[in-house]
Amino acid sequence: MAEGPERLFGPFAPYLRPYRRHIGLGLASIAVAQAATARIPVVLGRAVDAIAPGGPPDAMAAVAGHTAQMLLLAAVAAVANHGMRRFFGITATHLEFDIRAAYLARLLRLPLSFYQEQRTGDLMSRATNDLNAVRVFFTYGLRSLIEAVLALSLSLAMMGALDWRLTLVVLLPLPVFSLLLIRMAAVVHTRFRAVQEMFGDLSTLIQEHLAGMRVVKTYVQGQQQLAAFERLNDGYLARNRSLIRTHAVYHPLSPLVAAVGLGLVLWFGGRAVIEGRLTPGGFAAFTAYLTVLIRPVAALGWVIDRLQRSVVAMRRINDVMAVEPAATADVTAGTPPPIRGQIHFRGTTFRYGEQVILDDINLEVAPGQTLGIVGPVGSGKTTLVRLIPRLIETEPGQVAIDGKAVSEWPLAHLRQSIGYVSQLPFLFSATVAENVAYGAPDTGRDRVAAAAEAAGLGPDIDGLPDGLDTMVGERGVTLSGGQKQRATLARALLVEPRILVLDDALSAVDTRTEAAILGHLRRQSGQCTVVLVAHRLSTLQHADVIIVLEHGRIVEQGSHAELMALGGRYADTWRRQQLAAELEQL
Repeated sequence: MAEGPERLFGPFAPYLRPYRRHIGLGLASIAVAQAATARIPVVLGRAVDAIAPGGPPDAMAAVAGHTAQMLLLAAVAAVANHGMRRFFGITATHLEFDIRAAYLARLLRLPLSFYQEQRTGDLMSRATNDLNAVRVFFTYGLRSLIEAVLALSLSLAMMGALDWRLTLVVLLPLPVFSLLLIRMAAVVHTRFRAVQEMFGDLSTLIQEHLAGMRVVKTYVQGQQQLAAFERLNDGYLARNRSLIRTHAVYHPLSPLVAAVGLGLVLWFGGRAVIEGRLTPGGFAAFTAYLTVLIRPVAALGWVIDRLQRSVVAMRRINDVMAVEPAATADVTAGTPPPIRGQIHFRGTTFRYGEQVILDDINLEVAPGQTLGIVGPVGSGKTTLVRLIPRLIETEPGQVAIDGKAVSEWPLAHLRQSIGYVSQLPFLFSATVAENVAYGAPDTGRDRVAAAAEAAGLGPDIDGLPDGLDTMVGERGVTLSGGQKQRATLARALLVEPRILVLDDALSAVDTRTEAAILGHLRRQSGQCTVVLVAHRLSTLQHADVIIVLEHGRIVEQGSHAELMALGGRYADTWRRQQLAAELEQL
């Protein structure tokens, strides 16, 4: 595309390039349609002169010929308009498809930190409402803008050829109208952006209420949530009303300007006919050209409105598209070697803004070992384990796998070798089997069942209506917290990872089931490195190495026996938890 579209549409210009042929044919169709339309008033003027006093003796034959020309020109314009709508419609539809696909692809590549700062509803509104504004402009607005430019240019040129003085009179209101349109564009831009931002807030609120419906109903907060929604909806309504007031003021100006122009033509054009400077046919043609001008002039307000909406929408989408995606890797040549499972933290430090989360962590875990991590809330446990699969990034070289910095491993290879189960399990609205096999969708049913059994989910599956084929509902709403945790654990075990990270992933599981799951993991000892984050120290007592985090630093390190002998924080917590467990049994 030319440099102009590059400046106007920025990152969306590449999506227009595959459709240059369609755009070119659409522009050619508009040109043909406008050229044919611009010719009709000339033929009309000749027909009027033919029947006027002093016309040719065979006036009816001349009129018949002119009528045939007008019908032919109208047919050409109709065919060209059909082609124009078809070519621009195809371009707009495919453009919307391509941009939505690229938008989702970019979302999938963005780092986890991006989603910690963004709202789901707002991201969804950009992919739907904003993108629809782009499509509408390319379907209707762009062609209307080009039609208006061509209609104005051709009509004014033909009017100037008929009577340049009268043409200048018609142009008198245009400077004022142009200034008003420029002002309208700025106001629409600001107010439509406010509308779209409020729509994003509204979408976020609805999404959160639907996702948390169980909590809303449990705490009987329906009326309060409805009141919050109504306040936000009132704000959305108020911003839309503000935009409507802008339309109500500016849109009637277009037909008003056209009517003023028609009045000027009738007054000054009638005088020109009376004075003999313009023939009746020329006056009819001039009036017809003014009628042709009314439609594009009247449409300019709508076109400016749609243009500003699309610009706002594209900029909102561009805000996401411009975010730097997570680096996939410094990929080395050839197939990367299999990961053995050694983990090395080398002076690892991490900050959220000015807040230090991890402070100079030095730790090495050998392949096949089990690392236990314990510490109070906010001590940096989750942050530490998220660095392993690069869900968050730290300085290069501070985290290494098998002696190589995690940033040097191809990201797909790294994550395919790591099973990660977070403390907040997430299930898709699909069957149990599909959720377990999410990381390896082509896995056979026997392996899926074996992974579920290893995760302690077997007895629960036997009790489900359709076993592995039971639909779990959105976010696994039909399953208990413990069942969801075991399903996500089965998902991780199925891929047979070289490193298995369990970030407090057994907190909702009873102690008997937890013991069975940990027993399975110990039997797999040596086959994969296990990183266990837990609050229950009984979960960690068989780990090879246990670290105690506090304020982002390792304050104690060793095996269970060594830490008990040390008599520090770990030993004190162990005794308190054991006492609590004994009291519960009384």
